Amino acid sequence: MSTVTSRHYFFAILALALAIRVGYALVTPPFQAPDEYSHYSYVKYLHESRHLPIQPSPAVAPEVLQMHQPPLYYAVAATLFPYTKLVDGGIRLPARFLNILLSLLTVCVAYLFASTVLPHNPFAVALICTGVALTPTYSYISASVRNGTLATLFASLGFYLCAKVVLDENEQRNARWSWIGVVAGLAILSKLTAIGFVISAAGLILLTSRNWRSLCHRAWWFSLGMFATAGWWFVRNWLVYGNWLKVVETGYDFQPSPLTWEHEKQVVITLFKTFWAVFGRINELHFQDIYRFYWWFVALAAIGLLRYAIQRRRDLPHALLAFFVLAIGASLAATLYYAHNYNSDQGRYMFPVLIPITTFIAIGLNSVVPVRWRRIVLDVVLLAFVGINVVVLMRLSAFYG
Repeated sequence: MSTVTSRHYFFAILALALAIRVGYALVTPPFQAPDEYSHYSYVKYLHESRHLPIQPSPAVAPEVLQMHQPPLYYAVAATLFPYTKLVDGGIRLPARFLNILLSLLTVCVAYLFASTVLPHNPFAVALICTGVALTPTYSYISASVRNGTLATLFASLGFYLCAKVVLDENEQRNARWSWIGVVAGLAILSKLTAIGFVISAAGLILLTSRNWRSLCHRAWWFSLGMFATAGWWFVRNWLVYGNWLKVVETGYDFQPSPLTWEHEKQVVITLFKTFWAVFGRINELHFQDIYRFYWWFVALAAIGLLRYAIQRRRDLPHALLAFFVLAIGASLAATLYYAHNYNSDQGRYMFPVLIPITTFIAIGLNSVVPVRWRRIVLDVVLLAFVGINVVVLMRLSAFYG
């Protein structure tokens, strides 16, 4: 494969991602996607009131359940609200289509990222783009009204900028970290699930700084950019709620389960399934065949990663690998914490670290697939991802039709 070939794959992937998302947006009835009504109500509130909401405690009504969320996505969507209509059982332009645009921009960022960190590996570049563009849950979720898609876009842009910093270490200026801080602030202002990127970016400063002076300078610039962008939000939370990090409060009397191996294992399995394939309020039993495919797919990538480690290959700098491991670990820890304390074990909360996850999958598959078979394997993976989305679209159409 050549770089030109990977570029052709990218355009094909982008076109397929657009078509699939438009299909999801048209097939899924209003408010059938997870929490869509609550997110829609936040957008409507901002449009009508022109000021940020205060979530009641406890929050019981569906229309107020998401009003603790950071406001950036809703402020953008509110400007388009007058043109949003409920027509023929579906939310039409531009409410859902704003998120489609944001997710396609994320695919473009993924291509820039992959081409930068793996410039001589078009197979891995195309795999990363396939994962970001066509992961079924992400494709479905990004065709609905919600704030996570904007957080994923900014976090992905942050990973790209951080990768540039690592690769251009000899030419970088400490002030470049201020822009990374701004992007981190925008990600946090979109959704708190971007915390994995923020924590790992802070860790990358520690990993790449040569001395204490450099560490302090970079930390200062990063903090300046982030708090200049998002600091006011935390101050507002403290003034309004008495808590700098407002987390959803519901009227349901939920008591966290004791920490047991069996319970936590089930949570992790659920997170895996809902990361790859969950589609609104349809029972997951409809998609056991899809889960089976992704268990095998991820297992093959894991075997490849093990081989990569044994061979001590250096396709990526060690600092970048550590950065990605920290990002995924921090995001997983935050997701598990939320699942344990708020009874919401949703794999989609890890989409802000979609780029590191797909990068590890691409590296793993690259390690086990012989060079002469890579074009065939890439075509099979691409067709499998597209085919799964088409099957889901057909099932959703039959279910909602």
